[in-house]
Amino acid sequence: MKYLLPLMLFVMVSTSQAQSVQKQIDSLLQVAEAANDSVRLRIFNKVSFYYIFNDPPRAKALLNKGIEEARERSVPFSEAELVNTLGIYYDVSGDANAAKQYFEEALQLSTANEFPTITVMVINNLGMFHWNKGNYEEALDYFFQALKMNQKNSTDSADGTYLNNIGLIYQEMGMTDRALEYHEKALEVRERHNKINEIPISLSNIGINLRVKGKLDEAESVLKRAIETAKFAEEYGVYYSAMQNLGNVYLDRNRPRAAIPLYEEAIEGRNQMNIERRANLGTLSSLIRAYNATGNTNKALALVETGETFLEEFPDLKNANIEFYKEAAVSNFNANRITEGNAYFDRALIAKDSIFSKDNAEKIAALETRFNVAEKERDLAETRANLAERELEVKQKNNMIYGSLGLALVLALLGYLFYNQQKLKNRQLQKESELKTALAKIETQNRLQEQRLRISRDLHDNIGSQLTFIISSIDSLQFGMKKATKSTVEKLGNISAFTSQTIYELRDTIWAMNKNDITWEDLEVRISNFIDKARTASEAINFSFEIASEIDKEYTYSSVQGMNIYRIIQEAVNNALKYAEASEVRVEVAKVNSVFHIQIIDNGVGFDSEQEMKGNGLSNIKKRARDLEGDVVIVSEKGEGTNIRFTVQEQ
Repeated sequence: MKYLLPLMLFVMVSTSQAQSVQKQIDSLLQVAEAANDSVRLRIFNKVSFYYIFNDPPRAKALLNKGIEEARERSVPFSEAELVNTLGIYYDVSGDANAAKQYFEEALQLSTANEFPTITVMVINNLGMFHWNKGNYEEALDYFFQALKMNQKNSTDSADGTYLNNIGLIYQEMGMTDRALEYHEKALEVRERHNKINEIPISLSNIGINLRVKGKLDEAESVLKRAIETAKFAEEYGVYYSAMQNLGNVYLDRNRPRAAIPLYEEAIEGRNQMNIERRANLGTLSSLIRAYNATGNTNKALALVETGETFLEEFPDLKNANIEFYKEAAVSNFNANRITEGNAYFDRALIAKDSIFSKDNAEKIAALETRFNVAEKERDLAETRANLAERELEVKQKNNMIYGSLGLALVLALLGYLFYNQQKLKNRQLQKESELKTALAKIETQNRLQEQRLRISRDLHDNIGSQLTFIISSIDSLQFGMKKATKSTVEKLGNISAFTSQTIYELRDTIWAMNKNDITWEDLEVRISNFIDKARTASEAINFSFEIASEIDKEYTYSSVQGMNIYRIIQEAVNNALKYAEASEVRVEVAKVNSVFHIQIIDNGVGFDSEQEMKGNGLSNIKKRARDLEGDVVIVSEKGEGTNIRFTVQEQ
């Protein structure tokens, strides 16, 4: 049990039992109509607690009605009791501010009227409120107060609840040995008083901590017993919790497929029965981990989205966020979503630091010390006959406590310093690794550039000079072969012209090789030079070249991409010069959204595009467009000219 309510006999029920429980509720409300004020208001309180988890709006209405009647008829005990339950309603609904307000109001009413049974319940509920918000120091303080007050004013039969809650705080803080100590004390009290509804709670918590200590066989045995006892007692909240924890044991044993159905049943059961739905975030985190372990990344990512929706509903679940963020980070890293994975990892670290800070640990240790001192003082009051001997014993124990605390503080400080040093070392190593990677990349680029320069020099000095020699030799042959036939002279002229064109193309290739990147400004200059040469060679043709003003001249392509764009334009213009018999050739470059549009248009004789598109020139244009991952369209009809359009997507 977490929240306390006097004389609460209802338990969460399955669908088949819902009608029976509703009949009991209706009967109680009928009894309330004819009962005196005190009994009537106690019934309102009991029924409202049931409705909190099954029909919240009705619970709120009934509680407000009961509080109003208690004030009008001056029944302070019922007023304090109902205000406390209203605080539980708001805490379960996720309205933290309203919950705190009503708990503190109930505490003021109960203490002012000296109602210790209500006071101890309210103090426990305040502890639960702070626990749900991740304020462990405040929660532990209230639980120790409740335990001390119960020991003073009542029997130890209720101690199990407070011992259990103290154990849960240590459990959340990762102090496993301390948690086990308090859970075992709680189990002993509950078994001694035959608390069948509370025994499975302690068994489940013990199983959790045995698993954390790596005692998986013991944990599995205890958790199976918790599931059996919870089902017998019809404690379905504990039943699903123990089922989730058993799934965690299977997950630790690398049996995720055995764990998955347990997690899914727990989540579905809580949702259907509206039992402790807040606990589903922890179950959801474990289920994501299980799907990650089976390699089902898509399912894990879908559950991460479910978890985000869940956190919007319960934003104050600080203590459960850490595991969820960690598993969400793993899921995103598995999907190669590095940015999202890093973001979840950072959120996990922030949540962990906010809960497990050194200040919180020291304050909690001080709280337990304060409680232990108060407990010893009570023992001394009961055994005054041995006062002198007990004083000596207390001094020795206090010295041991202070010595242990001092040692713990020293160890904590050393651990903190070591952690910071290791963290700094890891950062330095990471920076060194990044620097080495950057240097290696620069060195690789430098070597690649040197290789390009060497190849371009070889092309220019060797192949270029050889091609020039060929042209010179052909010219000499033409001059010396005065009696050669006209056909021979034309062939030699064609070879000379082809060789000259090869030299121009070689120079273009060398230009591209000497650049890592080619901008639109580079392309504009190169295309303009080419068109100027074409204009000189074909004076009868009117050439034009336009590049739209909205195009960023600094936009870059790789040298291969830039050369492909240039070659497509060059090939298209050459085709127009050779075959089109055009009087006008236009080259236009524009940009629409993120796509570059390049057109080469002539007003020549055109051709039948369905019959004559098998030449090497047009095939080369299409191949280069495919290499650019672009599209090319060639539109031509006889007597209507030719329009070659191709597009290039912005990178």
